[in-house]
Amino acid sequence: TDAITIPRPPARPAAMDGLPRPGITAERTFRVERRHTTHLFGTQKHPPGLPAAADADDGDSMRVLGTPQLLAEVEFLGRESLHGTLPDGTGVAGTSAEVRHRRAVSVDRSVLVRTELTDVTDRTLTIEGTLSLVDSDRLVGEVVNTLRVVEREAFLDWIDAEDP
Repeated sequence: TDAITIPRPPARPAAMDGLPRPGITAERTFRVERRHTTHLFGTQKHPPGLPAAADADDGDSMRVLGTPQLLAEVEFLGRESLHGTLPDGTGVAGTSAEVRHRRAVSVDRSVLVRTELTDVTDRTLTIEGTLSLVDSDRLVGEVVNTLRVVEREAFLDWIDAEDP
């Protein structure tokens, strides 16, 4: 099971029309499960794909923590850390991300995810996150995730207007 710890900074006056101020941090530990992984070196079925190396066979295949999961862990924890800090009627939508995957991690290893709100400019929030192995503190990855504060009702109307 995941352990969630969300330390909050002391209350301070909000800036920029009620948006949170930089400095909000959070951390969570998760154990890598098969659903968090991708194939390395072999053929994979979901989504279907052949290995990049033509001489690789399925005997070379191993499952490791996938890069999309690095982004998901940081984005979701970063969003969760903002709980209660946004103006009523708003939410956040991701606009961009930079992911650096530094180390392969096998199934059943525990990973510590840490996030920090590092910048608030207009309605754009920047969350920086790191992932590291719990048992050795070795860096697994780094993520910079940019979120935009949106008015929920207007955003939903915009999405509906784009549907054919």
